[in-house]
Amino acid sequence: MQSMAAIVRRLPARVALTFLAALAIGALVGACGSGTASVRGSSHGISLVARGKQLYVSQGCEDCHSLNGTPGPGPTWKGLYGSRVHLTTGRIVVANAAYLTKHIVDPNAMTVSGFPGSVMSEAILSDDLAQRPAAVRSLVAFIESLK
Repeated sequence: MQSMAAIVRRLPARVALTFLAALAIGALVGACGSGTASVRGSSHGISLVARGKQLYVSQGCEDCHSLNGTPGPGPTWKGLYGSRVHLTTGRIVVANAAYLTKHIVDPNAMTVSGFPGSVMSEAILSDDLAQRPAAVRSLVAFIESLK
């Protein structure tokens, strides 16, 4: 069986561009939804949760956030989704998709009490997650799956 790249290379340039544009639009439409990070397929054939788990390892999230409730430099992700989070400002928020998305792309905006926000800010800047919304959605879906 031929790879997608091999097939596209054999197409006339105009047809190949149209095909690739259709794939991109399909991926964008597939990523849209109700605004939650619930498990949905991705354009790469794996679920958002599976992609989020891959990113948890490859982006170094595992260095600070445990999956089993063990304390670390950052809050554990086990049971985080839907829980009440105490912020350094004194506010209490629910760790829903909106909060997690905001915290991942701008960690200093809502720092969790008892944890240094600057560490995560440096990691986010180096990984450029703010410019990768699909990666952020995958991480949020993974966190949501960790009941």
